[in-house]
Amino acid sequence: MPPDVDVSGSLVPDLIGCATLRFPGKVAVDVDGDTLTFAELSDRASRLARALLDRGIGEGERVALLALNERETLEIRVGAQRAGAILVPLNYRLAEAELHACVEDCAPRLMIAGPDFADVAARMPVPAVLHLGDRSYEDALAAADPMPVPAGYPPERICHISYTSGTTARPKGVMLSNRSIHHGTMAMGHELGSHPQAVFLASTPLFHVGSQVGYSCVYLGGTHVQMRKFDPDGFLATLERTQATHCQLVPAMIQMVVDRWGDRPPSSLQRVLYGAAPMPPALLRSAIESLGCEFVNGYGSTEAMGISFLAPHEHDPDGAPERLASVGRSSTLSACRVVSEDGRDAAPGEVGEVLGRGPALMSGYWRNPEATAEALRDGWMHTGDLAYRDEDGYLYLVDRRNDKIVTGGENVFPSEVENVILSHPAVAEVAVIGVPDRTWGEAVTAVVVLHDGASADESDIVAHCRGSLAGYKVPKLVRFHDAPLPRTPTGKLLRRDLRRTWPQPAGA
Repeated sequence: MPPDVDVSGSLVPDLIGCATLRFPGKVAVDVDGDTLTFAELSDRASRLARALLDRGIGEGERVALLALNERETLEIRVGAQRAGAILVPLNYRLAEAELHACVEDCAPRLMIAGPDFADVAARMPVPAVLHLGDRSYEDALAAADPMPVPAGYPPERICHISYTSGTTARPKGVMLSNRSIHHGTMAMGHELGSHPQAVFLASTPLFHVGSQVGYSCVYLGGTHVQMRKFDPDGFLATLERTQATHCQLVPAMIQMVVDRWGDRPPSSLQRVLYGAAPMPPALLRSAIESLGCEFVNGYGSTEAMGISFLAPHEHDPDGAPERLASVGRSSTLSACRVVSEDGRDAAPGEVGEVLGRGPALMSGYWRNPEATAEALRDGWMHTGDLAYRDEDGYLYLVDRRNDKIVTGGENVFPSEVENVILSHPAVAEVAVIGVPDRTWGEAVTAVVVLHDGASADESDIVAHCRGSLAGYKVPKLVRFHDAPLPRTPTGKLLRRDLRRTWPQPAGA
């Protein structure tokens, strides 16, 4: 379907309900051998929907989810959608102050908390909490009669909010409609090659919108195998136990798996979707040899989901290694442009901003019309990413207008870390940059200038950050600078100049 086709008048189907009619006794979800069939999953989702409605939590009300990749995650997504509520999956890796800011912004009527986050949930500004792993959640389901599966959902109704930032500015909640979730999920599933016999191994955090790609397999009748949290040895064991056919990993995770592969035979995997960082040719060769499967590179954002993909046949580390630096071409349901500062389409090789359009686009930012108007203009999502296209239309990211760092698949905004470090009494100036890293893709690196006569070492700066930032945002490297940091005539930091001082990948 072309990205400008009007799909607003069609109901969005309940895909779990459809799959249940076809495969009621088939395993839909598997967590360490603890399984749910499609019939069980749909029944539990309908009971949760009724339990929410009985509490007055219906259309437009928010339900926050703070949990690892628990067995209940998909039923909570489906149950909230059936009730007409808005699910807000929270990034459990955030510091408590960051979580508090997100919860305060979306004002949920209910939080559902995993067993690892019971204490944190008790300190959040929510009127009620249901706890997974104890009786409160299960009793709520047992006491509720399952509501009928809806015939479909209004396409423009908001069903999902994902937060993209922390405490340094007003948190931005990305509103996704039934339309955008449906089309984004199935478009990613098309690129992944989802099918009814697929077994998808989910090891990346399910609070990410990109995790919807695994659900595309379930919606078609496949099985969603979940690791509560990624670790490479556990991944290998789960892969062997389940004979998974598809998965999603970031290059840092692929590196960890390849490093431990040893003399194992090729895996059961058919296709791996990766993203968040380019795949080094040497790593791709090793991964293809070890895992024995195809690879797909996906580029997108919470606001636009999948924008472009580099297909399996375009991964040629020997014949065209330079193409591995590309994030491919427009996805099935998206249009993609690269535009110059004056708004014209950039010529091949000319750097400009990436714009995306299609039915998977967000509806806007939660209660933030100013940010929405800035990001969505004339039907196009302005990503803030800078890129160029080659003569064949392949897209190459070259920088990020917002200087975002991607470390281990997570986004880090330098200004957020800089503000925390600047609160240290010994620090006069700081610039935070991403340094190429073999394990994490980019390592968060702080370049610090101390006040005259002040003293601090790397451990002081790191310790100062730990109380205020999520672990992945804490600098992995701290370097002290004797001279003032490079700036433009208007005082803006020249982070690009600092990046050039680390030409070799850290951790190599």
